[in-house]
Amino acid sequence: MIRTFEKRAEQKISGFQSPAADYLEGRLDIIEKIVIDPHATFYFQMQGNTMAGYGICDGDILVIDRSLKPIEGAFVIAFVAGFFNCRLLLKDKQGFFLKNDSDIVRETEMEVLQIWGVVSSVCRNVLPKALRTGRYKDVCTL
Repeated sequence: MIRTFEKRAEQKISGFQSPAADYLEGRLDIIEKIVIDPHATFYFQMQGNTMAGYGICDGDILVIDRSLKPIEGAFVIAFVAGFFNCRLLLKDKQGFFLKNDSDIVRETEMEVLQIWGVVSSVCRNVLPKALRTGRYKDVCTL
């Protein structure tokens, strides 16, 4: 679960401005950085290490943007053989294909590649196992 914080009102100063005003900053809202279109954003949790060679590991949270057009070189979520899969979208002379660490999926006459969305961010829990307890069990970072 990703929590958001309310935006705070901007400080307006009349008269003499405080010398410390140069140091006033708004709070970083991580949602603004990773979610561009909230209505088209979904979250998946990676299961398995089929994309570990590309830096996407088991347990990572994938931020998926369905409003983005998939292009060559993008990590995508594709519907293959009845399951959602995270794959790298590539192109060669024969057309587009999906690749992971162990196999390649090409479009066939029977099955058209169904790209469901584009992976825009990957979140990973980097806490040592001893700290992954209680409410910190599922913490992820970018």
